[in-house]
Amino acid sequence: MISKKKLVKLTIPQIATVLAPQKNKYVEMGRGGGKSTILGYHKRELVRQMPKASFALVGATYSQILSRTLPSTIEGLSMFNLYQDVDFVVGRSGKKMGFEMPFQPPNQWDNVIHFANGSIFQLVSLDNPNSGRGLNSYAELGDEAALLDPEKLFTNVKTTNRAKKEIFKDCQLLGSEFYVSSTPINKKGKWFTDMEKVAIANPKEYAFIKASALSNPYLNQEWFKKMKDAAISEVLYNAEILNIRPKEIVDGFYANLNTGRHYYTDYNNSYLETIGVLARSEHFNSNQDNDVRANEPLIMSVDFGVFNCCVVSQKQDDTYRVLKSFFTKSPKLLDDLFIEQVIPYYRPHQEKFVYLYGGHDGNNRLPNDTRTYFQQITDLLVAHGWTVYLMTKGAAPTHTDKYLLLNAMLKEHHTRLPKIRINEHNNPDLIIALERAEARESLKGGIEKVKKDERNPLFPQQHATHLTDAFDVPIMSMFNDIFKGYNRLLSESRIQSF
Repeated sequence: MISKKKLVKLTIPQIATVLAPQKNKYVEMGRGGGKSTILGYHKRELVRQMPKASFALVGATYSQILSRTLPSTIEGLSMFNLYQDVDFVVGRSGKKMGFEMPFQPPNQWDNVIHFANGSIFQLVSLDNPNSGRGLNSYAELGDEAALLDPEKLFTNVKTTNRAKKEIFKDCQLLGSEFYVSSTPINKKGKWFTDMEKVAIANPKEYAFIKASALSNPYLNQEWFKKMKDAAISEVLYNAEILNIRPKEIVDGFYANLNTGRHYYTDYNNSYLETIGVLARSEHFNSNQDNDVRANEPLIMSVDFGVFNCCVVSQKQDDTYRVLKSFFTKSPKLLDDLFIEQVIPYYRPHQEKFVYLYGGHDGNNRLPNDTRTYFQQITDLLVAHGWTVYLMTKGAAPTHTDKYLLLNAMLKEHHTRLPKIRINEHNNPDLIIALERAEARESLKGGIEKVKKDERNPLFPQQHATHLTDAFDVPIMSMFNDIFKGYNRLLSESRIQSF
């Protein structure tokens, strides 16, 4: 079948990327800058230059690959006249359709894109240590690179990018690296922007190309206004659209928060493999979370207001796990948060018991209703088969108390306190909010959390301090007395020793 010729117009940064002579290319591009187009072109070139070769297409998690990487790959390839079930198949071999076979056919085809000329992309998820094992790839590439763990990327992917064939010796892309991403918002993605220094130090082998969405002349100018007006902060708009890197918060409220220690990934890939490439949005529920103990109660903590949010956790042995966070903005209401998000996500949970925490404003009565906010949540959960225990009692702790306890737990020097671990991919906005929460000296003495962004209607409230407050409440309720008791005993022992 002969496809009609298609004219695809490239922007200047896209042309620069295509023409760059370096084998390894890293592209930092704002949303709307045309990352899908340039990725589609690069994938087509790999397939064209190296028939029957195997390539590693990388994602941070298998869940991300199914929900984002795979759809954008199919869309990007179609821009260059390569169509699913015609020129390539996903999750199966195309041998019965007359496709050539690769030099090294995989044992399983579930995570493979197979092209008619025998080339394959193997979908490698970094949350599965065996995902790239046994793969001899001729090139590697990935989208949303700022989400990738650099250590896992080296172990699972870069070490496999070693295959060679005499017939490919003159191929420019043999052994190449190609990664694209918008600029990272949190600390985890710093490795990607650090590749700019690598490119400056080694310009013959590496190219680092930066571009904002303004580089795309095919975008309607109204789109930029819409993006800026849609409750987006200057920081987020600059990062996501204009590709301006956010300044790092030095004196943070969560000063001891460490990306390598406190964040983790733990998907149930066995479940995700059963839903496979035909997965729908409703399949991405708590069944995909390997860190949830389905036979134990959940801790839910809510922050109330025009912006409503919920952080779900479990105390598991010596670890306090932050499993997932949810939020909704006006005109959505508190009941929308639970009916549309929280309750459907945890429908598979077996032990339907909730320990409910929240700010003391949860005891305020709803407008035109005799119930409080806590009672509203309780009624919703009970109606869906949950048993609820309201846990918020007593006076709210001071910011100084929060600062001391949380940073002591993050430092992990107190054996009586559990470790805090946060599911990275289920809490992206919470992590941004934690990393960007500032601290300052209070006029009344002590430390306080800076909450000015909560009063700024242009700031994205999921990155203000609301989610961090929901994160704080159960930790303070459960562990502050233990922490103070430990410090008191420590002080008494020092006095006695003196």
